[in-house]
Amino acid sequence: MPRNSRVALLLSCFSWSLATAGGVTEFCLDGELDLGARYQGTRPEAGEFYPTTWCVVTEDESQRVLFAGAGKSNPDMDGGWTVAYIPPDLVRIVNRDSPPDIEFLDTDNLNEALRVRRIDPRRLLEESRTTPKGLEDLNVDICGDRLLSVKTSAQVPLRGQVDVTWNWDWANDEQPKLRLMLDDTLLFKATGRWRNVSRDEAQMLWQATPGADPIEVSGDRWPAQINMQVVDLAGRVYMIGGVRTGFQHLVVDTDEGLVVADAPAGWVEFHHLPPSDLVPGYGVSGLSEKLVDFLAEKFPTRPIRAVALTHFHDDHAGGARAFAAAGAEIFAPKESARFFETALNRPAMPDDRLALAEKPVVVSPVTDHVIIGSKPNRVKLMSMGSGPHTYAMLGFAALDKDFFFVSDVHVPRSEADTPRENRAATECHFAQWAVKNLSSQVRIVNSHSAPATPVSRLHKYLESDLCVRNRDRTND
Repeated sequence: MPRNSRVALLLSCFSWSLATAGGVTEFCLDGELDLGARYQGTRPEAGEFYPTTWCVVTEDESQRVLFAGAGKSNPDMDGGWTVAYIPPDLVRIVNRDSPPDIEFLDTDNLNEALRVRRIDPRRLLEESRTTPKGLEDLNVDICGDRLLSVKTSAQVPLRGQVDVTWNWDWANDEQPKLRLMLDDTLLFKATGRWRNVSRDEAQMLWQATPGADPIEVSGDRWPAQINMQVVDLAGRVYMIGGVRTGFQHLVVDTDEGLVVADAPAGWVEFHHLPPSDLVPGYGVSGLSEKLVDFLAEKFPTRPIRAVALTHFHDDHAGGARAFAAAGAEIFAPKESARFFETALNRPAMPDDRLALAEKPVVVSPVTDHVIIGSKPNRVKLMSMGSGPHTYAMLGFAALDKDFFFVSDVHVPRSEADTPRENRAATECHFAQWAVKNLSSQVRIVNSHSAPATPVSRLHKYLESDLCVRNRDRTND
């Protein structure tokens, strides 16, 4: 948090007449977000912008907030999501195009709703005047009736503690421009727009989507829950599920110790003011520290021999410091090894277990392949080269048990013989690699879904119209 948190009124500026929010309004930011700057792009470097829109609907007379986002969470997948916050205790994921909605009951969501509401600069300006004590985590600069900047900070995987600044330009009062910065790096540039929401439309916004009753979920699962469990896949080959909602990791107990696929970290929500983590309270290394402790509890006599970082995206690699603190060797694709050593040893990293151990992270590059252990439980780390998801990827094979683990590049939702349409480019690219490099009896397991896919099914992927069309576009 800023060392001198305050709400600052700049008295040396002119006073403009900026209209305040009124009734029910929608404010949208249309622009471009740099996935490379947040280490979710094709490469871990700034300058990879994709169209992105954030919209927020707010009301004068209530604290309800509706947020809708559209853009890419990864370079190979478009995404859109809508969340309704109905304080004090209901959060709804809205599925207008494909009901049912999902409702999280008995949540404590008022603070999260406020963080999202502040996307609208007029609402934040109102808050600074009516309840300034609520902005203790923000440094807000106001000139007359204009919000000029908001400064705060966040712990970001692979970056550590960073300054987060929202800079506003009011050359056009009805279309202000935003530049959202991480330290000195531009993350999001956008132009704002408002519209008034009619009474009839407003009434519909807070209703569940017609077509099916909402699915009700316990509030302790919002926004993400840690509920780790061990699933035994084969002799001394395990899947650790529930590392956080939607995350699972392959672990192989070799004769040299446990070898783990990926080092998880949380996901920072930058459309919140201040930014927040999907798994609050764990910071940069805490989620992987939790996984390290869980493995020590379940396998008390087995050291962690190594962790393999399948790719540089911060949610899959950002917790590597926890494994280094536990004495594990860190493996990564050779193309990413230098980046990881720089990122994981930044001075801005927090006081985690590795900092207390006072030792640096050393990353072992995988050029072609590396084998750890001996029969009957060898692990083979394999370079998979570049693809639509990232420029460098590792595969993780439980070599003697015919399991192969990948992150993000294969995420089936069923046992269908065709890939998901919205992921066809990546799924078809992976299928082509797997058919060429893995035997037909190998089963593919992944970081985000339950099905285990035999390589024989990926042969059928390649015969599907989706993969044929994708191959034709690539060849063109």
